[in-house]
Amino acid sequence: MLDKIREIEDRRTHLFGGGGTKEVDRQHRLGKLTARERLAKLFDDGTFQEIDLWIRPIKTGFDIDQRDLPGDAVITGFGKIHSRPIYAYIHDFTVVGGTMSSGQDHKVTRLMEMATEARLPYIGIVDSGGVRIHDLFGRPAFRPIQAGRLGIGGTTGIFAAPSIASGVIPQITVMLGPCYAGSAYSPTLADFLIMRKEISFMSVASPQLLKTVTYTDVTQDEIGGGELHATMTGTADYLTETDEEAIDFCRELVTYLPLNNKQSPPVVDTGDDPNRREDNLLKIVPADLSHPYDMHEVIHHVVDNSQFLELQGLFAKSIIIGFARLDGQTVGIVANNSAEDNGILNIGTCDKEARFIRFCDCFNIPLVFLVDTPGFLSSIEEERSKDGLIRTAARPVFAICEASVPMIVVYIGKCFGPARLIMGTPRMGVDMVYSWPSAQVARMDPEEVVNIIYKEEISSSKEPDAVRKQRLDELLKNYIVYPYHAAEQLMVNEIIDPRDTRPVIIRTLKSLANKEPSPRPWRKHSLIPR
Repeated sequence: MLDKIREIEDRRTHLFGGGGTKEVDRQHRLGKLTARERLAKLFDDGTFQEIDLWIRPIKTGFDIDQRDLPGDAVITGFGKIHSRPIYAYIHDFTVVGGTMSSGQDHKVTRLMEMATEARLPYIGIVDSGGVRIHDLFGRPAFRPIQAGRLGIGGTTGIFAAPSIASGVIPQITVMLGPCYAGSAYSPTLADFLIMRKEISFMSVASPQLLKTVTYTDVTQDEIGGGELHATMTGTADYLTETDEEAIDFCRELVTYLPLNNKQSPPVVDTGDDPNRREDNLLKIVPADLSHPYDMHEVIHHVVDNSQFLELQGLFAKSIIIGFARLDGQTVGIVANNSAEDNGILNIGTCDKEARFIRFCDCFNIPLVFLVDTPGFLSSIEEERSKDGLIRTAARPVFAICEASVPMIVVYIGKCFGPARLIMGTPRMGVDMVYSWPSAQVARMDPEEVVNIIYKEEISSSKEPDAVRKQRLDELLKNYIVYPYHAAEQLMVNEIIDPRDTRPVIIRTLKSLANKEPSPRPWRKHSLIPR
């Protein structure tokens, strides 16, 4: 028996070597960690249990059959992150570029299925050259036909498994290398995508293929680099400089999330007094709301220990989303940021906000909205955009109305008309609405009200600007008096001292701890606006 154990361990050691010393050195020269090194940094020491290490690739009939491909270029298993159980798969780029074969597809898919069955999150560390062409076109006599719904061992597939797991368990992709064509779809089906600058690439077509088809020379960065997806497409939630930074961010992200949709996120003892008043909040918002300020400052003064894990921070920057804790409880923060484009709403902000709200609702994470926005900036380009402003603007409205988690709105600055719908109102299901004394909230921008009600008087006057100003002053003095108007119209439940924002939100969250969703008709699933 001992001899057999030694033989097994010798073979295991060989398989742990991946593609060999030459390929490991190449990975290091590129500034990348190997799959085993990434695994060691992701999981708590000594907790990872590997599965399916001994798999052998299916024979294709090509010369690649003669090569040793440890683990079929992927490591799968489960372990603990901050003492909580998590599943993971990690591509091994040292083994034929981490390319995807039928065997690898089975390992990854089965890992996803096991995570779903166990109701535990999974993390995918992606570093793959895409589909292994030899496997795709190998002789039928040497491999099973993969035309049916089920693959090897009865698994579904790397596209079906994430879709089935969506909304049931958190799914995170950490992209630390290339990912092209069909194999790029699966990582983007995850809830969160972390990419590394100048190292990770993701696109439907490779630069070589694009040149063949369009005769255009493009670089990887131009069509699928991490910076592109973090700043322009909004696909990447976080952009890092190194493998280590990406993995550290992933480990931190996990601490804010529940294990599945039946649980709540863990409550952490942060040591921050829930009754703490914050005098600095009186100094942030300018008296003149046309002057910008950074909403991050408000967030940092309100949440536990000033710790805020921002997502999509480089995309649609006039709105802020991310996770924080209040008295140790995870909350999702949605906040306008007047320091960026005056906090305006647009196609990008609506997409960003809506998806985040729906994730929080899936996983029982309360939402806190910090509001100061002039609304949408009228733009022909936005209205006529192929992305469609009107249909995109409906998404956050839909997401808020659909959500059943506790939702709290705090008006800090301006919010008029349609902007109120984007940031949530009581009639949309928001549980509590508070207002700072600085807030200016109305169902319509007072300037627009004046232009409509007094249209003839203004247009017929020799001094239209003077008349418009006079009527606006009268309106703001006699009818829309801030901050009382919104409270009088029951758009706001209470006007609070900014210094009490933290304790007020915490008390409100505790009062909503046992909130039950209102009865709704049965449906297969909702259909979010186009």
